[in-house]
Amino acid sequence: MPHLFIVGYENDAERKRVEYLLDKWSNRARISKVRGISFIIDASDVEGFAEELLSKLDPPTEGKVRVYRVEPEDIGSKIAPNRRELEYLAGEEPIVVQKLLKYVLSKFGAYYVSSEGNISRYRAYTKKGRMEIEASVEETGEGTRVVIGIEGYGTAVDDLARKLEKELSLLL
Repeated sequence: MPHLFIVGYENDAERKRVEYLLDKWSNRARISKVRGISFIIDASDVEGFAEELLSKLDPPTEGKVRVYRVEPEDIGSKIAPNRRELEYLAGEEPIVVQKLLKYVLSKFGAYYVSSEGNISRYRAYTKKGRMEIEASVEETGEGTRVVIGIEGYGTAVDDLARKLEKELSLLL
């Protein structure tokens, strides 16, 4: 059964990532981009609307209008994001650990988004997907405790977690 996807994007980079995905899936699925104007109409008299629409188009009208019955589907609730958490105890001061963490994350394509208290938020885009990263750095009686939470879809989360574990195990 065909599914109509309406994807809103914020910028050209996001649009290109979707285009790349469509190209990647082109040999596994039948994908056709909608040409012309697309809209969803929810009316009790769809046939009346269709008749008026056809009267506005130049002949021949055969094949110019394709209509699909759609119902919203919440795929977000069916596909939960993957989450990994890494935890370390470092002997360095929190400020040193934060700088080191920022460097290591930037090395893997993550960029700083915001901070709140001792939690810093980063975002990373890779070929395997987008990830949200939260890094908590706090001083404890035993040293500096570091907790890194990585959340996203697909294999991107496990790949980044594996790279971070390898890199941070050498540094912390």
